Amino acid sequence: MKKKLILLFIGIILSGCSTIAENSLETGKGSMELLTPTITTKDNELEIKTEGIDENKVTFIYVANKKVLEQKLKNGESYKLNIKDIEHAHRTDYKPKVQLFQTKDDNDDGEMVTFKQVRYTVKN
Repeated sequence: MKKKLILLFIGIILSGCSTIAENSLETGKGSMELLTPTITTKDNELEIKTEGIDENKVTFIYVANKKVLEQKLKNGESYKLNIKDIEHAHRTDYKPKVQLFQTKDDNDDGEMVTFKQVRYTVKN
């Protein structure tokens, strides 16, 4: 019984730590909202909206580790992201990520000043 309680406690701690670690990756001002938090395997678009990010910087958006957008974004406006040909964008065994970042020099390999990440669900 004592071993079960210890394992349960460790499981709770570790699951909480992964959530904290994922949220702590975010940096910079502003936020990104996913307007389509759930899609089906047949859907080929995601929609996002930003608030409070630097509108004067180029924003890079990645879905399932593939770049889908590279432009200056306006806060409060929605943007549709085409995910049709992205290999892992329709995985149902985990929640794929949408990642937003901005760099100091507006190059996608530059020093990151803003990073935001959200996950979405794919249903059959």
